[in-house]
Amino acid sequence: MLIDELDSLVARLDALSRPVVGWLVPGLEPAAVEAVLGADLPAEVVAWFGWRDGVEVREGQVQDDVNVIPGYAPLSLAEAVAVREHYRGDPVLGEHWVPVLGGGGGDLYAAVWRPGEQARVAGVLVGESTEVEFAGVEQMIGFFNACYANGTFHVDANGHLAMDPDRYDETYARL
Repeated sequence: MLIDELDSLVARLDALSRPVVGWLVPGLEPAAVEAVLGADLPAEVVAWFGWRDGVEVREGQVQDDVNVIPGYAPLSLAEAVAVREHYRGDPVLGEHWVPVLGGGGGDLYAAVWRPGEQARVAGVLVGESTEVEFAGVEQMIGFFNACYANGTFHVDANGHLAMDPDRYDETYARL
């Protein structure tokens, strides 16, 4: 279940003493999400923004402090809507999509769907072609949890979230 995977992710971050854990903003009621994105949303999109509505902004924060995986932080619904404007016309994203994780350089993970269907997750890398990477939000978070469990995602000697690219590719190949 998505909420279980998200709770597991927070527990992993807490075990690593990541500051983002204390800055996660409580989630929104389903009606608030639907008022912004429309009524015919995939359950995972409603659950995502019901889980957390981004990260509290604090003086002195750096991107690494707010990341839940290397390079990416949860976006609030307001941030997600604002970001969408910059990616209009992307054929993979289409009409029905919302970013859920964002990076400082404009990279995103976005929930993408067709009306009446489950959301898939597309990876949007600035300067690269957008690709669907996960069958759903739950699969993405489960994958991230596996990356923490096997050391793909870890805290490096400088105290920053880091990733072993080879191990990432190996873990993704088993997905």
